[in-house]
Amino acid sequence: MISFLLPIHAGCALISVSLFIWRGLAMWIRRPLKHRFLRRTLPDSVDTAFLLTGIVMAFLMGISPLESDWLAAKIVGLLTYIVLGAVALKYGRRVWIKRSSFIAALCVFAYVVSVARTMDPTPFF
Repeated sequence: MISFLLPIHAGCALISVSLFIWRGLAMWIRRPLKHRFLRRTLPDSVDTAFLLTGIVMAFLMGISPLESDWLAAKIVGLLTYIVLGAVALKYGRRVWIKRSSFIAALCVFAYVVSVARTMDPTPFF
């Protein structure tokens, strides 16, 4: 079952970050997306599938974020990515705040991916 869910989880991660980059670039050039499906429905659906596959895989493998440092780091990174993404795409009031949050969110996403690949909360050290 894990061998079936892992490619779906990784694919959702790739689609999610691609949609985030697309929406972030639209924000960067100050041409927001008008179509609700592309702006909200599709990213939310992909992110839901991404989250569900991650939860199911952790459950099937018997991994708890309270017992596993790398999974806890990945969850904290994911929450940080969500907050920074929300500031970048919706709640930031100034352009420099939106742009800084966008870049920071991409850096945090890179951290989360590296933690997932190495299963180490400090993958860069």
